[in-house]
Amino acid sequence: MAKQGYGSDEKHFPSRVSLQFTPRSQPYILSLSVSRSTDNPVHEVGVETSLDASLSVPATMGIGMSAHETVTRAVRPWKFEHSVHGNTASLSWFLHDGADGREMFSSEPRRLELFKPRSWFRNRYTNPNRPFTRSGGVIFAGDEYGEGVCWRMCPGIAGKTVEWEIRGRVWVTYWPNKKRTTHTETRSLEFKEQLKLIIAE
Repeated sequence: MAKQGYGSDEKHFPSRVSLQFTPRSQPYILSLSVSRSTDNPVHEVGVETSLDASLSVPATMGIGMSAHETVTRAVRPWKFEHSVHGNTASLSWFLHDGADGREMFSSEPRRLELFKPRSWFRNRYTNPNRPFTRSGGVIFAGDEYGEGVCWRMCPGIAGKTVEWEIRGRVWVTYWPNKKRTTHTETRSLEFKEQLKLIIAE
């Protein structure tokens, strides 16, 4: 972004993270359990409509009417999902647009939103409902995004070393932060790692 002249305030941010964990010692696995996923992003839209009418009787009779509509919206920025495929646990985090709840890695901002200085995703590192820290880190809350995954293993494997395969993919997206531009993009990176852990007795 610096090469394009955007400066340090304009940077890509994580919009989706996907991880898969698979133990290599399959015969020792008895079961796999996961905590619940979060619901679809909280996107509550409450509309309250009221109609006021008044009747006035001066020299000429008239009826005055006015309508009021109040809209409230609450959106949870991150959605957490996980699933089980055999002995593999899949975990995914999705970032959503605070205006309409769309998944950000697969969508683009509305052009008018790009030029609104107070739009939800501008100044995203400093506004009160930010999904990121001021240094660009991601804000997750364990009580909202699940507690983890648990493999139940045979007692005979206690104290032994088990190899795990970790596959991941990270999507990073650019939407304007402070710069006035219509440039947006999303990139992704895949990785695979092998991890050896000693099973506690």
